[in-house]
Amino acid sequence: MDQRKLIFISLFLSFLTSFGQNPGDSFVQIGKRFLGVPYRANMLSTANPEQLIASLDAFDCVTFLENSLAIQYSKGVDSNYLNALRHVRYSGDTIQYEKRFHYFSDAMHALGFSLISDPLHTRVLKKDYSFLSSYLKSKQRSTINIELLQNREKVLAKRTFQYTDVADLPYLLPLIKSGDIVAFVSPNPHLDFLHTGMLVKQGNSIHLLHASQEKMQVVLSDQSLQDYLKSHRKFIGICVFRPIFNE
Repeated sequence: MDQRKLIFISLFLSFLTSFGQNPGDSFVQIGKRFLGVPYRANMLSTANPEQLIASLDAFDCVTFLENSLAIQYSKGVDSNYLNALRHVRYSGDTIQYEKRFHYFSDAMHALGFSLISDPLHTRVLKKDYSFLSSYLKSKQRSTINIELLQNREKVLAKRTFQYTDVADLPYLLPLIKSGDIVAFVSPNPHLDFLHTGMLVKQGNSIHLLHASQEKMQVVLSDQSLQDYLKSHRKFIGICVFRPIFNE
């Protein structure tokens, strides 16, 4: 039996023993089962025909979350896993490059995950979401319908982009629960986020569980979320989303 299958079975057994607890705690336990799994960039297709890639051998920051969500949604049932993964990755569950949630905020909105924020300390940025279509135009990818991507970007640009600035983090911290999803805001007006992960409460401190490009594997950060942001000045703030797990 190959290593991928062993990890798969181990994850599902872990999920089944934790299921019935706080869904956020179960979600964290699934994420922790991936600790030490290698980081690998560009895990998904770069053009059509799009393939549903369900590798557990390596992750980027988004596929780490996608697979963790899919396992949580599938409730440990193998036959439900791929359907769940398709649901969290593609608009309308359609496996097509143009239908993939290329912008993380699009996925969070489609999945109905609430933005957790302190209303008095929430800021607004103007985002036009033109990064992907502009990039692909320069690459002249003939199998990708740029117009479809641009139409989707225009829809996203009409939404209000709210976030918590790094300076306002103390107001947000008391609202965070284990299993919340965090996305780190890009200063680039054409792009929403630069990195994503899962938040874990340890005592009075909050830590980041993520596929780390720096560590080249899935890790639970030794730093608190506050210290992580202090050491990563490229992020101007965060968005925290609370997953919905219907029991």
